[in-house]
Order: sequence, then structure tokens, then C-alpha cells
Amino acid sequence: MIWRWFWREWKSPSLLIVWLALTLAVACVLALGSLSDRMEKGLTQQSRDFMAGDRTLRSSREVPAEWLEQARSDGLQVARQLTFMTMTFAGDTPQLASVKAVDDAYPMFGQLATEPAGLKPVAGTVLAAPRLLALLERKSGENLDVGDTTLRIAGEVIQEPDAGFNPFQTAPRLLMNLADVEKTGAVQPGSRLTWNYKFAGNPQQLARFDGWIASRLTPDQRWISVENSDDALGKSMQRAQQFLLLSALLTLMLAIAAVAVAMNHYCRSRYDLVAVLKTLGANRKALRKLIVGQWLAVLFLAAVCGGAIGMGFEALLLRMLRPVLPGELPAASGWPWLWAVGSLFVISLLVGLRPYRLLLATQPLRVLRRDAVANIWPLKIYLPLMALVVVGLLALLVGGSKLLWALVAGIVLLSLLLGAIGWGGLLLLKRLTLRNLAFRLAVNRLLRQPWTTLSQLAAFSLSFMLLALLLVMRGDLLDRWQQQLPPGSPNYFLLNLTEQQVPQVKTFLEQHQVKPETFYPVARVRLTGINQQPVDPKLDESLNRELNLTWQRDLPDHNPLTAGTWPPKAGETSMEEELAGRLGVKLGDTLTFTGDTQDFTVKITSLRKVDWESLKPNFFFIFPPGALDAQPQTWLTSFRLDNNNALLVQLNREFPTLSLLDIGSILRQIGQVLAQVSQALEIMVVLVTACGVLLLLAQIQVGMRQRRQELVVYRTLGAGKKLLRGTLWCEFALLGVVSGAAAAIGAEVALWGLQRKVFDFPWQPDFVLWLVLPLSGVLLLSMCGGWLGIRLLKGRALFRGYEAG
Repeated sequence: MIWRWFWREWKSPSLLIVWLALTLAVACVLALGSLSDRMEKGLTQQSRDFMAGDRTLRSSREVPAEWLEQARSDGLQVARQLTFMTMTFAGDTPQLASVKAVDDAYPMFGQLATEPAGLKPVAGTVLAAPRLLALLERKSGENLDVGDTTLRIAGEVIQEPDAGFNPFQTAPRLLMNLADVEKTGAVQPGSRLTWNYKFAGNPQQLARFDGWIASRLTPDQRWISVENSDDALGKSMQRAQQFLLLSALLTLMLAIAAVAVAMNHYCRSRYDLVAVLKTLGANRKALRKLIVGQWLAVLFLAAVCGGAIGMGFEALLLRMLRPVLPGELPAASGWPWLWAVGSLFVISLLVGLRPYRLLLATQPLRVLRRDAVANIWPLKIYLPLMALVVVGLLALLVGGSKLLWALVAGIVLLSLLLGAIGWGGLLLLKRLTLRNLAFRLAVNRLLRQPWTTLSQLAAFSLSFMLLALLLVMRGDLLDRWQQQLPPGSPNYFLLNLTEQQVPQVKTFLEQHQVKPETFYPVARVRLTGINQQPVDPKLDESLNRELNLTWQRDLPDHNPLTAGTWPPKAGETSMEEELAGRLGVKLGDTLTFTGDTQDFTVKITSLRKVDWESLKPNFFFIFPPGALDAQPQTWLTSFRLDNNNALLVQLNREFPTLSLLDIGSILRQIGQVLAQVSQALEIMVVLVTACGVLLLLAQIQVGMRQRRQELVVYRTLGAGKKLLRGTLWCEFALLGVVSGAAAAIGAEVALWGLQRKVFDFPWQPDFVLWLVLPLSGVLLLSMCGGWLGIRLLKGRALFRGYEAG
């Protein structure tokens, strides 16, 4: 009986929309939940590979042995690294090298790529970068003098898992064993050293040691975890993960709205049927069995179909993201399935319980009086309570992410605006003298049913706003990646140039058809005073090391000015805004720097936004020309060169004191992320668009029955089909322009929160939204009005539909 009832009712468009919306909600939560779960585990593994450990302790001096013993007693594995600069010799040929000395545990995670493969730096041997061997004219198997000792070259180091990106790294890499450091004699009092201690263990062990070491760190030490690492590729993937979460939220919100509208309409359309059944003797228990059984059948089909579609979406997204994901992703846990099925039941209960409760409570009197409707759970109480529960559950799902609060803020503002803009605009139209009859009839109909009009405006505005959010954020995300990797980005950095070498290097590159980028002078100094007072080294990690300063006549394109004026004059400087915030300084404050030759004091006259994730030279401070002439300076530049190693060797031989940094592998990684993730984002746009269309169809379906009855009356009074079609067209066009304008305002508020607080993008008003959304609303909804006119006025279907009602 239940299944016969279900299949009979299955032809109802409203019930189909309910099923589709619930199915999409299940598919979205399952696909994105499983993918997010697997990506989180995979990205954690990838970050461990990039760091060659779970945690890194970076220090300018050796840490107490008790710290390492404490880590081992907590069950952690410990590895040590020491980085320093020294001279290497091949006969009489010298070459500066950046030495990384590691112990036998290196690397704990990730792969050390060598030639031949599988090598590690063991005592008595070294692994050298190919460029270093080319400069010294040495091959694997030969000897190399490193400081005071001679070591055998075991092979070439191609890629280190924890190499990272440092545009101020000043020499090619030489990898050696920590046991050989003392023999080199390169480490002396006053040497510039960097100690890196790597730790690995399970989450409980790491958390315990995190708490133990936090209070013991000094200002010149940094405790680095997966969460606070500065890896540009990792941040790009994290942003992609946030975008997928945003897509899931938008899909859920649209699905909830579509289910609410369609479920309410379906139940209202069955009031008469239930009233007739009750007059024929159907008792409350039998009706409850039919209605609840039908409800459970819809949920069962939605769960089965949604689960299948969700697994298909997950497989499709994984296939698109495979080239940029960290190897084989771990299997997802059972939580995504629990959330998917749970969201199905919660959504259906929240939005379907009241309509089904009203349907079950339909009075037999309705057979005689169509206005007889049960009064159960007033909307003024039910709607706010349902909204609070929905927001609470979404907050639990996403962990209180700022994504959710930005969306909620946009929707709340949208709701407030709809009452003012929507209703106020229609009232304004009512006061106008409208000569066009179709337009006047459309306005009168909208004003005659204010709550229906506002509900339609809410549905249309929500669809437009959320879809606009997704499209704009996707564009911003891709633009952000493109800024990190514009076409023709430099893949080599040249460092340690003297002022006399700058024109010579520029001429050399131009002779070989290579165009260098901007030449930056670099002076290394310490910030020692703020407003004539000594600085507290505990304020910021940057106060415990030398800073790289530069001077420029022109403001760098990738450093937008956020306050003050450019250019700085003599005795002035431009400062990076985040460092200014951490140090508590503002425009007009003075800073004192200590260099190798003298102290000097300058005034802050401008603040800049610096993108530290861009693969470009960036500086905390930029001075006017001539301000750093009293300090020792070197210069750096960058250029692009593809597959011409011979030219690089020739460049190094002609300028042996220069240092060359290859960042091509990082550029290729980010380029791969850009290409693959953008395809996955397109899939999510389609998914959210599908939910938005369902909401539009559900809202249009609501007014079908009532519009059909009104059109019958108009036709009986002599109105022509052309006039009635024009009335429907005008009605939906008005809804479109008003809902589009309201959606533009709500989208701007949500974009401000998302761009500024979540994705860390610069925000500025998007005036295209103010044109595109109202115009799109008019075009889309007027097409819906035209389609309704054709369907409702086709032949005698209008009168047959009225008789059937």
C-alpha cells in the first residue's frame, strides 16, 4: 500500500524536486567530505615530506641536549641538521657552497633525489649539486676539498625534500654528513649557522612535546609545524580545500532551501486529497502510516542515489586532482558517510516535519471550505528555530569555519534588504501611473500577495547570491594562483652581485637574448630601536636576525600601498604592513637600524601589502635611492631560461662570485596545481548551479496552481493570450531585477568576509555584480515567465487544469 501510494505520487513535480535536492545534498556531503578527509590526511603527509619531519626546531645556535633527550623520552624520533657557508676547492679553483650537514636519520620523510639513485650522505663522502660540479669541473667519484678536509663525491643531489624556497640562498648546495663538520674547520666562533632539528611521532606524542617546548623557546628560535609552515604549494592546496568546503556549504544551503519550498508546496497540494480520504473513513493511524512511509521511501531513494552520485563525484574529482595530490591518498574514514546520511535526515526533518504535520492534521471540513487549514507550529517561531538549528549543524560540520559566518552574514543582510528593497520597490511602482496593462496587472498581483512575493524574492536572491559567490571566488582563486605563476615567470635568481657587476651581468644576459627582471640592491642590517627606545626581541622573530633591506625609485607592482605616500624621501622608509602591526608601529613612528658600518634612524611614511607567497623578491623595508650607500650592498635579479645549462655554466665561470638559485621545480609544481585544481573547481560550480536551478524550479512550481486559476478568470473576462503572457513576463522580470539587486548587496558583504578573513585576498567592490546580477535575473526569470505562459495558455489545457483542480 505504501509503495503503491509512493509510485502514484512520484509523478508530482514537487516531490521530484524534493528527491533531487536531497540526492544532491547527500552526493555533495559525501563526495566533498570523503575528498576533504583524504586530502587532509594526504596534505599532512605531503607537508611532512616537504619538512622531512612532523616538527622542525630552527635555531641560530645548538639547543641544549636535554631538549633532545626529552623528545626521545616522549617517544619522538629526532634528527639534526646544520647549515652554513664555506669554500670548496677543486685544485686551485674555489667556489662558495651552501653546506647542509645531516645525520644518518635524514630524511625521516620524503625522498632525497640523487644521481645515482638511493644515495645518502655518509661519513667521508658528499653529495653535490650538478651546478657546483660543473663550476669546479668535478665528477662523481672524484675528491673535493671542503674547508680543511678532503671528501669523496659520491654523487649528485637533484632534489631535497625540505629544500623550500629561499631567494637569498647564496650558493649551490653541498650535502654532507654531520660527523665530517668538525674536520672541515668551517665552523668557528662568529660563524653564521642555522640548526634545524627534525621531530617525528604520533599526534599524542607531538602534542605533549609541543606543550613542553613552547615555554622554553627563545626569540631567535622557531617551532615549525605543518599548520604554520610557509610552503607556497601547501597554502595553494589548503585554499583549494577551503574552496571545496565553500562549495559544500553553498550546495547544502541551496538544497535546504529547495527542499523547504518544494516540500511545503507538495504537502499543500495534497490537503484536499487527505481531507477526502478522511471523509471516506481513513483514520489518523492509516494516514500516518502512508505519509511517513512515503517520506521514508523518498529518503531511502535519495540516500541510495546520492551515495552513488557522491562516490562518482569523488572519483571524478580525485582523477582531476591526481597529478597534484601527494601520491596515494589514505582511505577516507566513515565520518563522510555518517555526515551524508545524517544531513539527509536532518534536512528532511527540519524542513519537512512541519509541512507533513500540517498535511496529517488536515480537517475533513476542507472538503466544503478550502480555507480550513490546521494551525500547528506558527511560522514566526518555527522559522527562526529552524534557522538556528541549521546554522548550528553547519557550524558543527565545518568546525566553526569563517566561511560559514561570512555566508550567514550575507544571507542575514540579504533577508533584511529584501523587506526594504523588494517591498519598497514594489510599493513605489504602485504609486506610479503605469500605462502598460500587462505591467500593471503584474505589479498588482505581486502586491496582492506580499508573503508569496517575498518568499519568491528570497529564493531567487539566495540562488543568485550563492552562485555569484562561487563564481567570483573561483575567479579570485585562479587569479591568485596566476599571480604566483604568470606566463614567463623567472625560474632563476642571481644573487651576490656587486654594483660594478650589475651592468656587466645585464649586458651578458642581453647578448644571449635573456631579459633580466628588476635589479634589487640588498643590505643586511638589524632593527634595534623603535621611537628612540631599544626593541624587545620577544616582540617578533624578525628582531633576532638581520633583515634584507633595499631601495627603489618605483613601487613594486606586487606591493600595493595601503597607507601613506610614495616615494619615501631621505630619512624615510616604506614598511610591510603585517610587520608594522606585529611591532605596534604606525605612520610617523621612527625606526633605528644597526648595520655593519653605522646606526641610522628613519621615519615610516608608507605601508605596503607584501605577498610573501609570490615567488618574487620581497622586503620588509624599502628606502629611497642613496639611503643605504653607507652599508655594504649586494644585488639580486631574476630571469627566465629554459633548457640551457651550458649558458648557466658559462655565466658562473665568467662571474664566479655570483650565486644562482633554480626555482623551476617549484614553478612546475604550482603550475600543475593551477591546471588540475581549476578543473575540479569547474565541477563544483556545476554542482552548485544544479542546486540553484532546483531552488528556482521549486519556487516557480509553487505559483503554478494559483496562476492557472487566475489566468482562467482573466480568460473568462476576455483577456487575450498575448496580454496574459505579457503579464507573466513582466511579473518575473520585476522579480528578477529586484532579487538580482538584493543578491548583489548580499554577495558583496559575503565576499568581503570571505576574501578578507578566509582566503586572505585583497577586497574591493565588484561593480560587475551590480550590473550582471540584476540583468541575469531579468533575463533568466523573464524566460521562466515566458515558459509558464506557453505552458499555462496552451490550448484547452488551461481549462482542463482548472476543472481538475
